[in-house]
Amino acid sequence: MQNSPKFRAAVRLGLFLTASALPCAAFATEAAADAAEAGDEIVVTGSVTAEATPTAAQAIEYGNAVQIISAEQIAETGATNFAEIAQFLIKGANIGYSPDEGEYTIRLDGGSDRDTLVVLDGVPLYDRGPALEDIWGTTTIDPHMIERAEVFRGGNSLFFGSNGGIGVISLVTKRPDGTSKFEFGAQYGAFNTREIWGNASFPLDADGRHSLMFYGGSIQTDGPRIFAPESYVDNVAKAGGIQKYPLNRGNLGFKYLWKVDDRSEFRVGGQYTQIEFHDPFPDAETYSPNRVRYPIIDVTLDRRWSDHVYTEIAGYWSNPRLNNTETYAEICKVATGCTDPSTGKPIAFGDATGKSIPFPNKGFGKDSKVGGFRELGLNLRNTLSYPDLFELVTGVQVVSYKNDSDPVFPISNKSNTITGVYADFRPVLPFSRDTKLSLALRTDFADSFGSRTIWKFGFRQPIGDFYIRGNGGTSYSLPRTNELFIDTPTLVGNPNLKTEETETYNGGVGFATDFGNVAVNAEIGAFRTDVTNRIQSTSGLTPNTFFNNDRITQIRGLTAELDVRVGNGLSFSVNYTKQKAHLDGSKLQINETPEYMIGGNVSWRSPDERFHITLFPRYQGAEYATGGVNQSLRHNFGNYFLMNGSIGYRAGDERQHQFQLRIVNIFDKKYAERYGYGNMRYSSAFNRGEIALNSPEYFYGYEFEGKPRSVYISYTTKF
Repeated sequence: MQNSPKFRAAVRLGLFLTASALPCAAFATEAAADAAEAGDEIVVTGSVTAEATPTAAQAIEYGNAVQIISAEQIAETGATNFAEIAQFLIKGANIGYSPDEGEYTIRLDGGSDRDTLVVLDGVPLYDRGPALEDIWGTTTIDPHMIERAEVFRGGNSLFFGSNGGIGVISLVTKRPDGTSKFEFGAQYGAFNTREIWGNASFPLDADGRHSLMFYGGSIQTDGPRIFAPESYVDNVAKAGGIQKYPLNRGNLGFKYLWKVDDRSEFRVGGQYTQIEFHDPFPDAETYSPNRVRYPIIDVTLDRRWSDHVYTEIAGYWSNPRLNNTETYAEICKVATGCTDPSTGKPIAFGDATGKSIPFPNKGFGKDSKVGGFRELGLNLRNTLSYPDLFELVTGVQVVSYKNDSDPVFPISNKSNTITGVYADFRPVLPFSRDTKLSLALRTDFADSFGSRTIWKFGFRQPIGDFYIRGNGGTSYSLPRTNELFIDTPTLVGNPNLKTEETETYNGGVGFATDFGNVAVNAEIGAFRTDVTNRIQSTSGLTPNTFFNNDRITQIRGLTAELDVRVGNGLSFSVNYTKQKAHLDGSKLQINETPEYMIGGNVSWRSPDERFHITLFPRYQGAEYATGGVNQSLRHNFGNYFLMNGSIGYRAGDERQHQFQLRIVNIFDKKYAERYGYGNMRYSSAFNRGEIALNSPEYFYGYEFEGKPRSVYISYTTKF
């Protein structure tokens, strides 16, 4: 496909469109700088301002709902992982799996992790599905390095690529700016959690045109209990499956800035993250340590040729790899019983011997085979702006990835390259100049699927202090490698999986105004999404496999939010997301999608800005898990209220020293982050023939327990 005349013509057209604006620089006149230049401030809540990237500023201007979360807000959560930040700060976000288990996903507005894309400084953390099992890229994020999180709700695959069909969470990290800065922090708390982090940036020359930043962090924790002892199959427990869930994460990185001139900047960064965690599930594994190694290199070059022309070039390389060791209980298969050779004690037929056996390719040392993938990306984007006429954004994005797992896995290492050509036209309407309108198309080409064309539109109409906004678009998601080719005793791949397709619309009516020293921002919105060919896994089979659901997944939702700030001391916000997600022709809520969520925060600061008290309440509505024979088992693990909080004090002449007390789950609510279904394959009863394979008794459910009340203290200094 990539050598076809149509493909070559499309690429040439995209490059031509992108490059065609460059000659205009020679004829451009000097005018006011573009309003969406990097680092500019935009109104995000009443009269409160926040910095935004050009992409976020333009998305807001043209009708997208974009939430910007600052480093200060993140610091007040005291969170040790990004899942906790998302859970309490991102509107409409739902966390899949368990943040404290070392595996989690983030989902927006009723979608799955397949259509909610998380990117770190432009690098997608989407799991391409290596041969072994999933790599949870978001677990590697260091919360202390986040300068801000920009949350795009609604379809945003046009600029970010596939898998942004329902939303994108773009994380912008701290970086050098030509000045000298230093930050150091430490935290200690529940579950013997020990954490340190820091960063230092400094200029390399007198003018600050060249500057460097070095940063790093480390966290070690014994981890809270994830599964209750009664959740374990008897033989799994006998073989030592009940254990702690320690998690260790360490990262090191650097960033370099070269201010070429007043209109150009070149940046390069590199980081290495390693995370180690245990996650033996109560129905199978007796021992399951994991090690993820995640190196990333990113490069950007931006050039403002004139007040009319702006060029961005961004590239990255990533190569995440996973080692996994998983063992299962050795079971006496002799009808007359067995004897423990070390003690001479008898072992009943069907009972665990006390020893464990590794799963294939998941043994110890060299027998723990590596699963991983390598990904390269390049995005060339040009913005041509004539404020009285139009704005045009054109570009080419190329993403190439391939399996990088141990040769023992029979999976091709052939690269899968996707080349996307896109254009976004934003006309100025002469009869309504305040109306912002965006019309865009993108076509992607790849050997694996031929071509896909997606579209996007957006509009925003201000009416005094009020506004009306809306956007819509389409996206797609390719099957992951493991969904196509995995082969284990309990799960096999399906090489015939089709591409998943998403079509979504998002709109709202709101206002932003001031009443003296009171700033108010409010919006009521709605979203509508259809997902076809949704990729799912079977349940209740041995082994299970993946399939495309031939029914449309319909997601319909309502949103409401209110933000109020009184002076500089008091602020509060509340947000509500209701989502009805079901298959066409059914009223049954799909799994792991809460029917509604209510979140927000209340924050007070003393007049001298030394004290702060912040509360983070959250209520999760009904949320279901389904499993067993013919999906006969169904459990609601939602309907719970949580609240976290923090109290901080800033000391020093410049308030550069901060001490903070953080309390998680203040009311010590017992709740489940997730609910799973296991089987009795390793139980005594099944191995004695008392339970039949895939019978109703063969399956059971268990909770992924949420964190109980926990207390942490931290210290941070900056200068």
